Amino acid sequence: MKNPSGWVAARGQIAWILALLISTGIVIQLERLDLGSRLGTLETNPFAEPREATPLALDQARARAPDPTNAAAADQAALLLALSLAALHSDAEREALSAEAAAAVEAIEAAGDPAPLVSDALTLTRRVFGL
Repeated sequence: MKNPSGWVAARGQIAWILALLISTGIVIQLERLDLGSRLGTLETNPFAEPREATPLALDQARARAPDPTNAAAADQAALLLALSLAALHSDAEREALSAEAAAAVEAIEAAGDPAPLVSDALTLTRRVFGL
């Protein structure tokens, strides 16, 4: 025995179309909120004036790797990158940073074959400081 109503036969397709319309409406409302642009922006400009004499990232990297020879590879790379970034500041003490970077590069190279991440950080540090 067949059901004579076409609406009953098409209830699956109708439910699918309604779900599609509802989900499209939800997506449109979420796009209007524009959360990504607000969440992805910095609160402050790290290169804005006035700057600290030594950036916070360099202080943290120095604390994590007081002895670059025995530090973990990630800490070695963080120290080298923080030194390189600190040298880009206009008010940076270039000679002191260069001496510290040269000592860190020497210590890391003396420890043996560095990890690939550290090797890339060494290359960058040499280029920034002309070592």
